[in-house]
Amino acid sequence: MSQDPVECFILDTTEIISLPELAQCCGMSPAELDELVDYNALVPLPDAAPERAFSARWVAPLRSASKMRLDFDLDLFTVAILLGQLVQIELLQRQLEALRALLPSHLRQT
Repeated sequence: MSQDPVECFILDTTEIISLPELAQCCGMSPAELDELVDYNALVPLPDAAPERAFSARWVAPLRSASKMRLDFDLDLFTVAILLGQLVQIELLQRQLEALRALLPSHLRQT
């Protein structure tokens, strides 16, 4: 019984990632990522020159959006909308966790 190796890495969201690296991580082409930038769904870092660069925080939502694109045969415009919603959900989850941390322990739900 053989098992396929599993690729695992720790993502530091403060890092900067280039367009080709982001494309490789997310399973999308650089042209598709450029189109997401054109839709304002993906925002490059402003000081990146000469090539576009991005915050590594885009890796997780882009991977999820890319997987859903394949699973549900979505067009790129729909992926742009989906990406915005995934980022919003992630932000709301972080805010909820921060608020829960402020609650006294006897009031926290598990």
